Amino acid sequence: MRASFVIVVHTLVFNAAGELLLVRRANTGFMDGHYALPGGHRQADEEIVAAAIRECREEALVEVANIEPVVVMPYDTGIDFIFEATRWSGTPGIGEPDKCDEVLFAPTDALPSPTVAFVAAALECRAHGVWFREFN
Repeated sequence: MRASFVIVVHTLVFNAAGELLLVRRANTGFMDGHYALPGGHRQADEEIVAAAIRECREEALVEVANIEPVVVMPYDTGIDFIFEATRWSGTPGIGEPDKCDEVLFAPTDALPSPTVAFVAAALECRAHGVWFREFN
């Protein structure tokens, strides 16, 4: 039997001060109350980069002009693709109040608690130029 994987995209978005854009999950039934990167599931037949751009727009109200891949992190039932926005515009806000109740910028060395664990792992991979990491 073939394994099937959920494809999830996330994007690192930094402001001019180098702080990271985070959204706090709410009402999803999964890790509610945790801070995470803007992101979500890829839709059927959607390109991965297009999914990341769409998720930034939908969740955090930012328009991402350019994104670059940072790290790929397979986990038990799927795979996370984490990108970095090299250019973006807009005023961050709550685009999906049924899934998120706060949007903020945080210093990468003082992430709010609780933050989903893969965020710190992605930042570490970015800092060391590591493009692949198993994550469980």
